[in-house]
Amino acid sequence: MRNFFASEMGFRTCNQAVQIHGGYGYMAEYDVERHLRDIKLMEIGEGTSEIQRVVISRQLGC
Repeated sequence: MRNFFASEMGFRTCNQAVQIHGGYGYMAEYDVERHLRDIKLMEIGEGTSEIQRVVISRQLGC
């Protein structure tokens, strides 16, 4: 559950940072672009969010 929460919050945070930076958020010269790319890989590497939701709901007995 921690990995799911961390990847979801990380993506939301990075996405907001890109929005704040505007067009500069997508430029490779800025760290914001790299962080968004890295957190997206973390989401996929840990298993997609949808799959993690299914696993968590099974563990909770829902």
